[in-house]
Amino acid sequence: MVTALVLLGLMLLFVIPVVLVYLLQHKIIFAPQYYNRRRLFAEYPDLYRPLELQVEKGLFLEGVVYEPQEKAVRTMLYFGGREQDSVTLIAKFSLHYPTIRIIAFNYRGYGTSGGVPSEEAFHGDALKIFDYVSEHYERPVLLGYSLGSNVAVHVAVRRRPKELILVAAFESVQALSKVKLRPVPRLFIKHRFETINEIDKVTVPFSMYVTSDDGFVPIIQPRKLKAKANETMLVDYKEFEGYNHAQLLFSDEVCENIEKVLAK
Repeated sequence: MVTALVLLGLMLLFVIPVVLVYLLQHKIIFAPQYYNRRRLFAEYPDLYRPLELQVEKGLFLEGVVYEPQEKAVRTMLYFGGREQDSVTLIAKFSLHYPTIRIIAFNYRGYGTSGGVPSEEAFHGDALKIFDYVSEHYERPVLLGYSLGSNVAVHVAVRRRPKELILVAAFESVQALSKVKLRPVPRLFIKHRFETINEIDKVTVPFSMYVTSDDGFVPIIQPRKLKAKANETMLVDYKEFEGYNHAQLLFSDEVCENIEKVLAK
């Protein structure tokens, strides 16, 4: 009887978290945001121009382009994290990289973009965004942060950006589940974002910037990505200390390294 109760307890300890992750994973993985900070675009129309991209019939994504006052020396396309309104981040990016043309679109369900978030939608839309930017501006450098690092890798494998920059990259959703909850079988994960399965297929120069104090992504995960990457393509890899997951992207050290990439 005691053994049966122990086994039942162990099963519940495993099964309940798996069921919860399966049922709630959409909310766990995606956290769409909308920040009402778009008046800046109307105040400075020469610098910030709203964009709109149709990705399906009747479905549009909200975007924005920052154009420097002088001729842009490079174009950077940004793919943001799970809790970011990437369009409103454009002002902050322009302060750090004032000579760079910077373009960002919000994922489905984020900001004023239509639709519902999903891995398939993020990946498919990202390719359309890249093609739009390449056609109307120039072939961009890709910058992917956190969840956006997976999206950026997906694009880089299927297109030819000038370079790829990954900040706070993680191995996969399944690997993160082992850290935050309980090990969840791959079968039960709908949105997998498995960067580990594509990182070795990147054939353009790329850089990775991570932090050992991330607090969300264990440092072992970017180290696994580094180990699997094509070493001739991974031109820069740096681990920093003293920054958590949210602080890393706009930290002085990461911004300095991104500036070097953009200056090539």
